[in-house]
Amino acid sequence: MSAAGKIVVLTGASAGIGAAAARQLHRDGVKVIPVGRNAAKTAAIAEELGEPALTCNYADLDDVRRLADALLERCPRIDVLANNAGGMWVKRELTKDGNELNFQVNCLAPFLLTRLLTDRLRESSGRVINTSTMMVHKHGHIDLDDLDSEHRYKAHDVYTTTKVGAALLLREYARRNPDIETADYHPGIVASEFSRDMKFQRMLLRTPLGKPLQKLLDTPEVAGQRLVYLCETEEKLTGGYYFKNERAEENPVVLDVDNARKLWDLASRRVGLEV
Repeated sequence: MSAAGKIVVLTGASAGIGAAAARQLHRDGVKVIPVGRNAAKTAAIAEELGEPALTCNYADLDDVRRLADALLERCPRIDVLANNAGGMWVKRELTKDGNELNFQVNCLAPFLLTRLLTDRLRESSGRVINTSTMMVHKHGHIDLDDLDSEHRYKAHDVYTTTKVGAALLLREYARRNPDIETADYHPGIVASEFSRDMKFQRMLLRTPLGKPLQKLLDTPEVAGQRLVYLCETEEKLTGGYYFKNERAEENPVVLDVDNARKLWDLASRRVGLEV
């Protein structure tokens, strides 16, 4: 996919990996439509890119629908949808839509946005890229009977589980939309990935122990380049998982077709779409 002149919708673009990727794509001649939760930060990156800022709160599915409407109005073509927005929360809470917050933000909201933009993506033989985590493919699992984590809540485990859900849905999406390319990837271990709610981790990075630890982390620019690669590569993307710009082994859990179909049906009902 030649970069120049393409239109990329990039969520989670206001900081970290998303902002770094947006800047690199812009330098490569790509028209980047930045989407973020924080209005001021999103406006700042949008000004750099010379594009209008779009904000969205993934904890509100009506806001996701509003975002989709705005994108369809502004974008005559969408070549890439980069689902980079996400988060991790220490305490379990439900959204106004009645879903566990991590599950909605990391799984349901990008699923809804992707489906609402599918026709526009299909018109350009576009692609969908999801930011994932290596933990999905190391030891990820999912319990379709406990998608809202009612019975057990550990933040890291819940975060990984929601990313497993997103991976399952992306692979089912690829099966249903063979004319749209898809992939997910691990961006690396990046300081910006640490949730602002993860106080212990944030404090650890400020200690003497945190200094050598920081040297092991990827910069947002390095991680962002991995997203840029998948947005720009002329390689045909066929629904796989990428690690450091190379196709990597997938967890069999995300290749479970029956579970993917079941989750598709469950997620569709949660977001109010036809199965």
